Amino acid sequence: MSRVPAIFLISVAACGSGSVPPLFGGFTPTNGAAVILAPATCNNIPFVGPTAISGILVELTSGADACHVLTLAKQCGSGSGSTTLLAGALSGVVGGSTVAPAGPGTYPWLANPPTGTFLASTTTAAQVDANCTSAPGSPTHMSGGSIAVSTVTSSAVSGSMDVHFDNGQAYKNAFDVPVCPVSIDICSLFDFCGSHSCVQP
Repeated sequence: MSRVPAIFLISVAACGSGSVPPLFGGFTPTNGAAVILAPATCNNIPFVGPTAISGILVELTSGADACHVLTLAKQCGSGSGSTTLLAGALSGVVGGSTVAPAGPGTYPWLANPPTGTFLASTTTAAQVDANCTSAPGSPTHMSGGSIAVSTVTSSAVSGSMDVHFDNGQAYKNAFDVPVCPVSIDICSLFDFCGSHSCVQP
């Protein structure tokens, strides 16, 4: 199963009122990295058909060297013995053939498939042991909130997240992470992973 689920699956989750517990009891990343996803036209996005799409991946982790994990595992793996949040900010045009690179803006979670021009976000979070076996209740997937991207350069991406998950928890914090020089095909985010890599420190 992909670490970044298809963003266009219809969900019935709703945000409740009151205090929301923090992700995994208070996830505090020690490092992170971003990957700029080059624009492409994808034909494998559920429910929407051909879509021109671009994006930014942000990985925040308690493990070592997020860029190393993204380089070796891309979206289909994790660092051993870590807690990791992988977020995608996506810009697209349903039925389009071109789209500009994703940039600053607010990328909301979409409860329904988009039409026309859209911004959207998706996030997964997981805790894994030394063998990359998921802890109980992990992974968890975004069910509300948004990702705000403030700046995008060739060397860094900054912004903030206010992300709610389907386990009833939330992650709300700013990020400022270096760009990892790895190429990831944005269309691959919408395919299930055939296997998972467990990246050792």
